Amino acid sequence: MWQKRGVFMGIFGWIFYIVLGFVFFFILGFISNRYSITKLEKMVFSIILLMITSGVCFRLAIPYTNDIFLIFVFLLVIDIIYHSYYLEKDFFDKNDDNVKYYLFLIFIGLFINYEFINEVSSVFLTGDDLRIILWFLIFIFLYKFIQNNNIFVGKNVVNKKMNSESILVSYAKLKYQYHDDCSYDNKELVDLIYSIMIFNNSKRSKLLRKFDYFMFRLNGKSRPLGIMQVNSKKFITDSESIDIVYKKLVKLSEKKNNKSKLKINDIINSYAKDDSDDIQYIFDIVSKF
Repeated sequence: MWQKRGVFMGIFGWIFYIVLGFVFFFILGFISNRYSITKLEKMVFSIILLMITSGVCFRLAIPYTNDIFLIFVFLLVIDIIYHSYYLEKDFFDKNDDNVKYYLFLIFIGLFINYEFINEVSSVFLTGDDLRIILWFLIFIFLYKFIQNNNIFVGKNVVNKKMNSESILVSYAKLKYQYHDDCSYDNKELVDLIYSIMIFNNSKRSKLLRKFDYFMFRLNGKSRPLGIMQVNSKKFITDSESIDIVYKKLVKLSEKKNNKSKLKINDIINSYAKDDSDDIQYIFDIVSKF
C-alpha cells in the first residue's frame, strides 16, 4: 500500500512528477536557447517554476506538493538521457559541472519544499503580501517621478539664480569634506571638479543619492552614482566618482585644438554640453577664490 504522504505517494504522484520534469526541461531549454542564461539564472528559473507549480497545486487541491522537489530529480534523469542519447555528450564531464549543479538544485528544492512550501497554506501571495509590494511599487514610482521631473531640486543653476554666496558656502562645505580627494596638482581642473560637484549636489541632494545607492543594490542597473553623478554599472563611492571625473577632465585637457591645449570653457563644453552654462557660471565664481 503506497503512502499518501512522503516520497511514496502512489503511481499518479510519480507520473505527476515525471510529466512536470519533462515540462520543466522543455521550458528551461527554451529559455536557455533563447536568452543564453547562466547556470545560476537557470537555477533561479527552476525555483520559480517550482513555486508556480506548487501555488497552482494548492489552488487546485492537487495533493502532490509534499515532495514536489522530486521534479528536480526527474529533471536530472531526463537531462542525463538527453546528453547521452541526443547530444552524445558525457553528462558527467567535470568541466561542465552538471553533477554539482543538479545536486545543489535538488538540495535547494528540498529545502524550499520542506521549510517553506509544506509550512504554508498558500504559496501565492496573500492580500497582506500584495499590500506590501503595492506600497513598494508606489514608492518606486514616486522616486522615478521626482527624479525625472527634478522635483525638490532646481532644474538648472542659472534659472534658479544661485547667487555667489550660496555657491561659496557650498564650495566651503564640499572642500572641507572632499579636500583629500581633490588634492590634485592642476588647480584649474580642481576648481572645475568643485564646480561640477556643486552643480550636481544642487541637483541631487545627499539624501537622494543615498536612495540611488539603495536602488542600485536592489536592481544592479546602471545609474548616476556618487557626488559627481557618474554613470556606473558597479558600486562606486563619492571619492571614486571624483577620481573618475578628474581623469576624464585630464584627458579632455590634453586634447589638441589648433596645436594648443583646450581652454577651460572648451573642456566644460566637452564634458557637459547640456549643463555647460551652469557649470561655467559656478566655475567663474569658484576660480576667484
